Formats: sequence, structure tokens, C-alpha cells
Amino acid sequence: MYYRVLVIALTIVIQFLLELTAGRIFVAPSLLTLVLVYLSENFEKKWAIDGAFWSGFVLDLLLHQPPGSSSLALLVGLFAARSFGALSSGEGRGYLLSMTAIAVLVSDTLFIVLASRPIGSGFNHVLLLVIPRMILTVVIGVLFLSVTSWIIEIKSRKVTGKLHVQG
Repeated sequence: MYYRVLVIALTIVIQFLLELTAGRIFVAPSLLTLVLVYLSENFEKKWAIDGAFWSGFVLDLLLHQPPGSSSLALLVGLFAARSFGALSSGEGRGYLLSMTAIAVLVSDTLFIVLASRPIGSGFNHVLLLVIPRMILTVVIGVLFLSVTSWIIEIKSRKVTGKLHVQG
């Protein structure tokens, strides 16, 4: 469990650095949402709530955003993704990637609305940047899930000496 907390802490730092660099140029991928969806689907469901709240709060403090805006946006985005997950009967990479895309789309849209001053003044061309951010996050998600399945395959070879084929 402690390594999952470490993964979220490392993701917060990477997300912060991405927002400062790539976010200033064009868009930064939402790695935090990707990791939270992955952890909440593959491990305990608490990662969707606790992880979203605390990581969003820390990210708000680091980026000088209104406290709680990222937390609320992540919580609503993960709730929308879980609602999709409850309606669908999918599993696997496509399922996780579609849940990630929904979570990024909802959470980023809500964040823009909440973080803009006055609230709601963010309904302009800035909302169009949500789509490339979602696409970039899904592309990174494909790479992330490919690497994790590759690592699992290598570990299963070491244990059994045979190739483990995932279905």
C-alpha cells in the first residue's frame, strides 16, 4: 500500500512539473487522473476518493489555484468515470482508457469553470484545450498500460518459467 502512496506522490510532482513546462507551451497530459483511475480500478476503490481529494488539494497548493478546485474536479471526474463503468460491462485496456478519457474530460471542464475568476468566466476558447489534453492523456495511458502489462509478463516468466498470455 505504501508504494501506491509513493506512486501518487511521484505523480503529483510529475504533474506539477508538466503543468509548469508543457502546460505553458500547449497542454500537459493529466497523468494524475490516469493514475487515480488505474489505482481505483485495479486496487481499492478508496483511491478514487482519498487520492483525488488529497492529490488535488496538494496540486492546488503547488500551482496557486483556489484550494479544493482540483479536488472537486477530480472527484466529479472520477465519479463520472465510475458511472460509465457501472453502465458498461467492459474490462481491459479499452475500458480503463475510456474511463480515463471521461474522467479527464469532466474534471478538466469543471476545473476550468471553478478556477476561473469570476467563477464561470472560463467558458471560452480555453475549454477547447480539454480535447487535446484528453487525447494526450489517453496516448500516454496506452504506453503506460503497455509497459505495465510487459512488466507483469516478465514477472510471470520469472515465477513459472513459462510465458503468461493475457486474454
